[in-house]
Amino acid sequence: MAKSKYEYVRQFESATDYHLLLDSYIVVRVDGQCFHRYAKEHNFLKPNDKRCLDLMNRSALHVMRSFYPNIIMAYGQSDEYSFILRRMAQFFNRRQNKIISLITSTFTAGFIYHWNDYFSDAKNTRLIPKIAADGTKSLSLTQTMKYPPSFDGRCILYPNERTLMDYLRWRQVDCHINNLYNTTFYALTGEYTHYEHDDKSDKFNVSFPYCGPKLLPKLSTNEATQRLSHTSSGDKNEILFTDYGINYNNELQQFRKGTIITLNMEQIDRRLFMDQKSTNNFNAKKNKKQKKDKMCVEYPLIQESSDDQQQLFDLMNVDIISEEFWQKYDSLLKLL
Repeated sequence: MAKSKYEYVRQFESATDYHLLLDSYIVVRVDGQCFHRYAKEHNFLKPNDKRCLDLMNRSALHVMRSFYPNIIMAYGQSDEYSFILRRMAQFFNRRQNKIISLITSTFTAGFIYHWNDYFSDAKNTRLIPKIAADGTKSLSLTQTMKYPPSFDGRCILYPNERTLMDYLRWRQVDCHINNLYNTTFYALTGEYTHYEHDDKSDKFNVSFPYCGPKLLPKLSTNEATQRLSHTSSGDKNEILFTDYGINYNNELQQFRKGTIITLNMEQIDRRLFMDQKSTNNFNAKKNKKQKKDKMCVEYPLIQESSDDQQQLFDLMNVDIISEEFWQKYDSLLKLL
């Protein structure tokens, strides 16, 4: 940039360009903005639209590929995704504004770019709409994007492994509570969509509208809200099973537990990670050049392909509340 008398204004910019604390985990949570309205405008299936959830996963993988290997894991449910950066990562010199804006915009771009891969009968061949008695499909999976979505992003710092694990546990508990409520609510209103996995074809049969064995009358939104007020999780499970023949434990794990994406430990090239000694000397003058080199994405962007996804990332719908998961993936959190 050419020198000029107006260059002093850059001081105002640098005053708000915060550098996040070293030796702590950075979590960036991306959340749909006014997504309830967006879901309504685009006729999302209730209580879960697998097309959208799969698209969210694809968008998260796009983020993890783009900034590989700085993001060690991500967790998503509903309209949100949390990205966890390595504790010692020098990702964009840990500049808060840069990290939040880039991860959020990359996620949004991936969501828009891959929309037609999921909201199309022709392309989304893993979802099979149930055939009605008259030979027609019970629903169409094709949905044109009416307007682009927006996602907001926020950044949180966690000082150690325990608080980071508890953060992710909190998000999965939130997933369970909300999904159980929504599943019961939309069963009561007659808007529940049923998914059944076919093990042989690895496809999902989709039934809408789903009618329980008792063929109960549909409740209004207010009536369903009133019916569920002051109910426990056991009460909701009882309503689902007794009145609608729905065993909540048979709902897809993706809906009940959300999705966790991790780096594949067997494929990680440890040479990609900076050594801890140079990180501890972060402020030393002799490391200025090294510091500058690591301000941006240090490694070539990974091209989109299913092979890359399988080789570099593990995508799971599992329990992350129990210690078993963290014992298995403990080495991920210890990556510097």
